[in-house]
Amino acid sequence: MRARNSGTRPIRLVDSTLREGEQFAGVHFTPDDRIRMALALDAFGVDELELPSPAVSGAAAAELAQVLGLGLRASIRVHVRCHPQDIETALATGARGLHLFLGASTERAASTSSWSEAGMARQIRDSVEMARAAGAFVRFSAEDAFRTPRRRLWTAFDAAVAAGAQRLGIPDTVGVATPGMVAAAVHGLTGRYPGLSYEFHGHNDTGCAVANSLAAWRAGVDCLDVTVLGIGERVGITSLSGLMARLYTVDPAVVARYRLDQLPALDAEVAAICGVSIPFNQPLTGEHAFTHVAGVHTDAVLRAPNTYEAIDPAVVGRSRVISVATRLTGRHAVADFASRLLGREVDSAEVGRATRALKEAAQGGRLEPKGVAGIVLAAVAVPGAE
Repeated sequence: MRARNSGTRPIRLVDSTLREGEQFAGVHFTPDDRIRMALALDAFGVDELELPSPAVSGAAAAELAQVLGLGLRASIRVHVRCHPQDIETALATGARGLHLFLGASTERAASTSSWSEAGMARQIRDSVEMARAAGAFVRFSAEDAFRTPRRRLWTAFDAAVAAGAQRLGIPDTVGVATPGMVAAAVHGLTGRYPGLSYEFHGHNDTGCAVANSLAAWRAGVDCLDVTVLGIGERVGITSLSGLMARLYTVDPAVVARYRLDQLPALDAEVAAICGVSIPFNQPLTGEHAFTHVAGVHTDAVLRAPNTYEAIDPAVVGRSRVISVATRLTGRHAVADFASRLLGREVDSAEVGRATRALKEAAQGGRLEPKGVAGIVLAAVAVPGAE
C-alpha cells in the first residue's frame, strides 16, 4: 500500500517519559526527577510532554502543577480517563491539554464491564464535550486499537469526532501490530476523519515499535509517542533515540529542529534516574554505537566512514572509535592507532610487528586501553619503551 505522505512532512514528538516512563517496573520519579527530565526534554525540543492524570494522587496533582509552572515551550498534555471526576480534577490544575482515553477493545471491555457500543459511545461523547466546553485541547485515544473490531473502533472514534475531539490516537497497546497493519489502520483513520491530527503510540512487545512508528508517520500520522530509552509498561514503547535514528536516515530535514547532540546526555540522565544502564544496542547512544572492530570494517571506515556508518557520530555529539583491542584488528586500524600514539607515520614493518603483537595478546580476550598502548610501543621499538 502506497504511503499518502512522505518527504519532509513534519512530525510532532509527544514525549511520555513522565507518564508512560513511570510504568517501567521498579521506577519511581521524585518531583525533582520530573523537573529535571521536563527541562531536558524541553531543551531537546520535544513538542509535547505527557504527564499522568492528577486523579492518580495528590502528589501527581502537585507535580503536574510544578511542570505547568515551568513555562516550557513544549505543550503540556495530561493522560486522563473518560471519567467526569478525572476530567474535573485535571482541569482544576490549570491543564488545558487533555489526552482522553478509553479501552475500546472487546478484551478490555470484558476485563472491566460489558457496556454496549452505544454505552461506550455515550461515555466518550460526554467526556469529550465536557473537556471541550472548558476550552481544553482534546485528543481521544481508543486503547488497544489493534485488537478492537473495526466497527467498534469506528463507533468510538465517531463519537469522539462528533463531540469535538481535535486529535485521534491509535495505540498499539500490547505491541501486536506490524508496519503493514499500522499503515492500513492509519489510512482508514485519515480517510474516515480527514483534516484532524492523528497520533500513534506503539508498544515494543514484539520489537516493532520504531518500525511501526515510521509506518504510521508515512501513512499520515503527524504525532508520534516516545519515551527516553523507550521505557514504559512491560518492555516499553518507541524510544526517542531509536526514532530519531530511523527518521534521520529517511530524511535529516525531518528531525533538523531537534537537538540531536543532546541525546547522549539525555539518555544518560534518564538511565541514572531509573538505575539502569543505557542498553548496549540503543541506537545513537549505546556505548559502542560508533565503535568499529573487524579489520575489514575498520579499513573501510578509515577510508570512507559512511561505508559502515549510516549516521555521522558528530550529529549526536559523539566520536568514532576504531578498536584495535581484539584479535580481529587489522593493519590499517593499527597503523592509524600507532601514528596517533607516536605522533608520526609508522612504516610497514612497524605496523606488521604491532599488529602481530596485538593479535597474539588478544587471543586470551579483549585488551585494556593502557595495555594496547604498551604493546604497540614495545612492538615499534620506541626508545625507552618497556
